[in-house]
Amino acid sequence: MKASHSAPDPFSAADRQVKPLVSVVMPVLNPHPRHFREAVESVLAQTLADFELIIVEDPSPRDGRELIADLQDPRIVHVRNESRSCLRDQLNQGLRLAQADLIARADADDICCPQRLESQVARFAAEPELDVLGSRLEIIDDKGRQLGYRNYPLTHEEIVRAMRRFNPVAHPSVTFRRSTVLSADSYVAEVYVEDYDLWCRLAASGARFANDPQPRVRYRIHPEGMKSEKLKQMIAATVDLKRRYFHGEMTLAERTRLLAERGLIWMPRQLVLWLFARTAFSRTLAEN
Repeated sequence: MKASHSAPDPFSAADRQVKPLVSVVMPVLNPHPRHFREAVESVLAQTLADFELIIVEDPSPRDGRELIADLQDPRIVHVRNESRSCLRDQLNQGLRLAQADLIARADADDICCPQRLESQVARFAAEPELDVLGSRLEIIDDKGRQLGYRNYPLTHEEIVRAMRRFNPVAHPSVTFRRSTVLSADSYVAEVYVEDYDLWCRLAASGARFANDPQPRVRYRIHPEGMKSEKLKQMIAATVDLKRRYFHGEMTLAERTRLLAERGLIWMPRQLVLWLFARTAFSRTLAEN
């Protein structure tokens, strides 16, 4: 399938005849009846048409195949596993199934902006040394109303420095070179920090990062994704990851931040959730 776009093509014509330009990997569990369909439709509506959408679904009371059965798009590869695995295994399964050299991640409740794939492919074509490209996020609520933005550092140097403090690459917005991630043994961490762990390992191996200053994904915050129990487990996993990768390298400010995060684990759940909601996004998009 040929792409209808004007972006530079980083791959040869011979490659394009046997594989798509981009493989979009979307893990799914218990898909939301409305959000899941909107997420899939946003991928199918991309201005770059030469992609495959690999949906890896674990079993649950809701069957995603029924929610999108009428779309009938040949670019969709929908795999529904017979037994429950985990997000890490779903992601690695998607990587194994992918045909393209570029992998774009997408979540089953977010919305990809129409030019996301086109802009990211163009960036990889212009920067052959680039391995991982994310973007800032537009934050939306359950009904798709804008809440604000999540700003991230843009340059490789800024991103790598920020890793000691927080996860500076938004997983649902990222596109990366498949070969780079496979060479690092793909996703390893089991829960909550599978992406953060991967970025830390890639940075240590010399991979190059960047973030697009424009939001390429509308990231949805909704009640089903805001469980306080899950948030505290994510904080604990993040603290453990930082101690594992950056122990002995942190500045005083970074160590103070780590101690504060450890303190959050013991705070009341509702207070943690309130603090997270207060700091989850900015009302304005940062200047480049």
